[in-house]
Amino acid sequence: MKLMLHSLRSLLAKRRLEIAVVIAVGFLALSAHISGAPLVDWDEATYAEVAHEAVQNHDYLNLTWNGDAYLKKPPMLFWAMSLSNLTFGESETAARIPSVIFGTLTLLLLYFIGCAAGTRLTGIFAAAIPLGFYFFIARGGREAATDAPLLFFLTLSIFALIRARTVPRWMWLAGAACGFAVLSKGLAGAIAAIVAVAAVAMIPAFRGIGIGGLATFFASAAIVAAPWYLYQAIHYQSAFWSIFVAQETLARLSSHLEDHPHDFEFTARTLFHEVRWLWPIIPVAAALVFENVRAGARVALDRVQPDVAVWILWLAIALAAVASVQTRLPWYILPALLPIALLAAITLSSALTMRGESGPLSAAAAVAALIILLAHAPYRWAQIEEGFAQQRENSLPSYMIAMRARNLAREHSGAELYFAGIPLPTMVYYSGLRCHFVAPASGDNIEPVSDMPSAPRVSAKDAVLVTPEGEAITVSNYDQEWSIDMTERYPKRHAARHFDPKIPRNAIPERRVRDDHGGFRFFMETLVGRE
Repeated sequence: MKLMLHSLRSLLAKRRLEIAVVIAVGFLALSAHISGAPLVDWDEATYAEVAHEAVQNHDYLNLTWNGDAYLKKPPMLFWAMSLSNLTFGESETAARIPSVIFGTLTLLLLYFIGCAAGTRLTGIFAAAIPLGFYFFIARGGREAATDAPLLFFLTLSIFALIRARTVPRWMWLAGAACGFAVLSKGLAGAIAAIVAVAAVAMIPAFRGIGIGGLATFFASAAIVAAPWYLYQAIHYQSAFWSIFVAQETLARLSSHLEDHPHDFEFTARTLFHEVRWLWPIIPVAAALVFENVRAGARVALDRVQPDVAVWILWLAIALAAVASVQTRLPWYILPALLPIALLAAITLSSALTMRGESGPLSAAAAVAALIILLAHAPYRWAQIEEGFAQQRENSLPSYMIAMRARNLAREHSGAELYFAGIPLPTMVYYSGLRCHFVAPASGDNIEPVSDMPSAPRVSAKDAVLVTPEGEAITVSNYDQEWSIDMTERYPKRHAARHFDPKIPRNAIPERRVRDDHGGFRFFMETLVGRE
C-alpha cells in the first residue's frame, strides 16, 4: 500500500500543471449548461426522482421511484446524486454535478494511462479526444446517467491493472474499481474483469500477475459489489430476480427492449458516425503501420507495448459486449470510445516523436491531422450543444404540465396527478406529486404503466389533478403543450423544485411535428442522419 501511495504522489508531483489543465478544461467542458432545465425524460428525471426520494426517506438501500420500489438500476449514481443534493441543495446542477466529476476524473485517468504508455503529449491527447465524442459528453460526463460512474470505474480498473504488471498490489484497486463499476451499471461493469482475465492469459508481460493476482482482483470486486446485491436479493426476493435480473439484465441480452429494434448494423453505424471526425489520424496510423511492418510482421507485433495491447483488448471486448446485447441503444458504444481515444492519442504522439528516415514525414502528417481536428472542433461542439438543446426541448411538455400541476396542488393538499399516457419521469419529478399513469378513457393506443379501475376517466394525453374529495381538475394536455412556442416562455435559470413560473394558459399556434417517442431519438437524427 505504501508503494502504491508513493507511486501516486510521485505521479501527481511531476505533472501538476498538466493535471490542473486537464481537470480545468474537462470540468468546464462537461459542466456547460448543467443548470438548464428540465432534467430530461427518461433517464435524468428518473434518476433525480430516485435520489430525491432517497434523501426524503432517509433510506439509501431501499430505493423508490414515484413511491414504489425501484429495482431497475444499481445504486452508485443515486448515492452520488443524494450526496450532491445534501451538499448543494436539490437542483438541476446538483443532479448533474456527480456525472461532471466522474467524467472529469475519467479524462484525468486517460491522461495518466496515456503518459504511462507514451509521452506527456500522449496523455494530453488521450484526455482531449473524448471531448469530441457526443456520447461521452452526453452520457459520460454531463447528464445524470449511470454511464458516467461506469466509465470512471472501468477506466480506473484498467489503469490499476496496467500498473499491476510491475506492482501486483494494484490488483486490489483494479478489482475494487470493477466492483464499483458493477454497482454503477450492473453487468456492463464486468468488462473490466474480462479485460483482466484476457490480459493475463494473452499478453506475456501480464502473465506474471498469475492466478493469484486474478484471485485478488475477483475477491476485491466481490467485497465491494456483493453486499448490495445480496441485500437486494434477500430483501426483495422474487421482485429483485424478476425486475433487475430478468427484465433489466437478461432481457437486454436476449431481446429488443428499445422502441425500435435495431440490428448490429445500427451499432456499427453509430460507432462510425461517433468517431469519423478522427479521420485525419488514419493516414498517420497507416504511415506508422507501414514503417513497423517493413521490419517484418513478427517484429511489428513484438514492438506493440503491453499497455497498448491492453487497450486493444479493451476495445475488442467492449465491441463484443455491444454486439452480444440484443437491446441496442446508441450510447452502449461508450466503453469502446475510451480505448479508441487512447489509440488515436498514441498514434499522434508517436508520429510527432518518430525518428529515422520517415520521422519528418510522419511528424508533418501528424501536425496536419491536428490542424484539421482543431479546425473541425467548433463545428463538432456546435453539433453537441444542438443535441442537448433538442433533448431538453423534447421534455418541455411534461415539464410544463408538472409545473402547472405543482402550482394547482398548492391549493389542494393531498391531491394526486393522473396522466393518460406513457410514464413521463419529468412529470413525476417536477410535480412533486404522486403520479398515476392510466389508460385513456377514449381507448387511444397508449401503453400505460397500469390501468387502475378506481382512476378517474381521463382523455388521451390529458393530465388531471384529483383532490382527496374526488374533484378532478384538468391541468393540461400533452399535445397542447407541444403546440406552444417554448422559446418565448422557457425559463433559463431556476432552482429545480422551487420554481414558480408565471405561464399563460392560452396556447400559441403552432410549431413542428413532434416525435411521439421523445427520449433520445434525436441522437441518431443528429449523428447518423446528418452530421
